[in-house]
Amino acid sequence: MTSRTLAVDADLRERGLPRPIVGELKLDRSNTLLAEARRLIPGVTQSLMKRPEMFALGSFPVYLERGEGALVRDVDGNEYIDYISGLGANTLGHNHPAVVNTIRERLNRGVLHSLPTEIEVTATSALVDLIPGAEMARFFKTGADATSAAIRLARHVTGRAKVVTIGYNGWHDHFMFDTPGVPAVFREYTYRMPLMAEADEKPLLDLIAEKGSEIAAVLLSLPYKRVVSGEFLRVLRETCHAHGVLFVLDEVVTGFRLAAGGAQEYYGIAADFVCLSKGIAAGMPLSAIAGPREVMSRLADLQVSTTFGGEMLSLEVCQAVLGVYRNTDYIQRIAALGKRLREGINERAEKVGAPLRVVGYDAIPFFLFADDLAAHTKHMAHFVGAMAKRGVLLRRDVSFICGAHTEAQIDFTIEAAHGALVEMAKLGAFEGSLAGARS
Repeated sequence: MTSRTLAVDADLRERGLPRPIVGELKLDRSNTLLAEARRLIPGVTQSLMKRPEMFALGSFPVYLERGEGALVRDVDGNEYIDYISGLGANTLGHNHPAVVNTIRERLNRGVLHSLPTEIEVTATSALVDLIPGAEMARFFKTGADATSAAIRLARHVTGRAKVVTIGYNGWHDHFMFDTPGVPAVFREYTYRMPLMAEADEKPLLDLIAEKGSEIAAVLLSLPYKRVVSGEFLRVLRETCHAHGVLFVLDEVVTGFRLAAGGAQEYYGIAADFVCLSKGIAAGMPLSAIAGPREVMSRLADLQVSTTFGGEMLSLEVCQAVLGVYRNTDYIQRIAALGKRLREGINERAEKVGAPLRVVGYDAIPFFLFADDLAAHTKHMAHFVGAMAKRGVLLRRDVSFICGAHTEAQIDFTIEAAHGALVEMAKLGAFEGSLAGARS
């Protein structure tokens, strides 16, 4: 390696930028591991959203080796700025001191004890102090655990069986009632309602007005490709309460991103209780439901129990990262960086004549080519592959700004997007979408 190469590498490290990928993206080790995984693991990996088909198979890495801050390296040695962020769980970036130092310092106390430990109490106290309206909380391990506990609690409190779900709330039967392996009877208990467009708002309110006496709860995961108005959320909450329906926010994704206290703080609204995961421990496996004592205390009546909910390291990390959210400018930074990304890419896309627009919440940028799902998916699969070749990892819809991203990385991403869109335009990808491209 020459002195000039070393100097270039040092400069890239200082600015937090990936080493350039020369020529085609080399994925030999990824492809070898993928072939082995197809033999051993149903669905290749543990999360549907991480399957290689969800990105750009053949032009996108399949396996990562390590991460530091907002940079990751794949098993073939390629480096990228990461906007997948552990599917949104890595709120602070990879290897953040609040996570790794806490684990190092607490590991010698054990991982899971035979009786409750003090950290269950102190972590719960830290959580209810941060979440608006919360007086009690219970911990679980995954977002689907939390939302399933929420459904059971709502049914117990109201004495009603049916629920309304909005957005993705998890893989359990009462959410994914129309997928293989789920008895058809579950359809009778769940109304799944869209909220992707303003036109979806009235049908939702009308459903609650018509069927409210049968409904235990509305479980709302905010859509990512549009910013719902605070006025609509207030009307939705009032409509729920007018019919004795609990208004529950699924903040598995939006929690600790829109505001330190989540969507309740961001919008100035009060949910009956909330579901949390992902950012609650910045990547460690943990989830929770939290809310007022009047509702949450009823959870003690139920068979809602998990051996690993009291796992100590995740709770210790939770307490540490909640302090970061509360005591730093993390929330303001990720919003400002997301705004910079949105404005920069939208400006470049318009100049190129590409239909791409970055929409939604600034901290959770949604890359949208078209409202038509097939057209969007086709363009986005090409785009994420072109971005990977330029050292940037994106999802095919919603991506995430983390606390480790920098302005230099955002600007690098904007220029990479410009290059990718120019490449796509020259290949005729946007013919019939917008006028011709300009480089």
